[in-house]
Amino acid sequence: MSTSPKILVLVLLIVGAMVFLVARSTGSSTGNLYYLEVDEFVAHPVDGDVRLAGWVREGSIEKTNTGLVVRFLLTDEARDRDVPVVYDSRSGGGRIPDTFRDGSQVVVAGRMGPDGTFVATRLLAKCPSKYEVDPADRAARAP
Repeated sequence: MSTSPKILVLVLLIVGAMVFLVARSTGSSTGNLYYLEVDEFVAHPVDGDVRLAGWVREGSIEKTNTGLVVRFLLTDEARDRDVPVVYDSRSGGGRIPDTFRDGSQVVVAGRMGPDGTFVATRLLAKCPSKYEVDPADRAARAP
């Protein structure tokens, strides 16, 4: 029984597509990384795109006159390691989150620039703790 050349080509295309999809999904471990803490990133910098989590250092926020570009220091939980960050809100939809302020917890996505400043293409700010349940209230409701 002879196999048709058309069927053989179709099978090769399907196998090739499957190999491509598997290789792409198991590529760089950095691409699958949720985020790094500031102290982890400072200890082991990542070359390429990465997400960083930390806190906005008090008094470090500087906005341009237009309010579209913001510079700040992203610090670790112990407040002893900083990464300078610049974020142009036009790359993230034209807005800086309302919850972005001194001391807020944030996640930035981007890459380290040649001058040592992290160039963020996304800025996500965590809601302030005032929206979380007070531990005293949680203890009072416990059975």
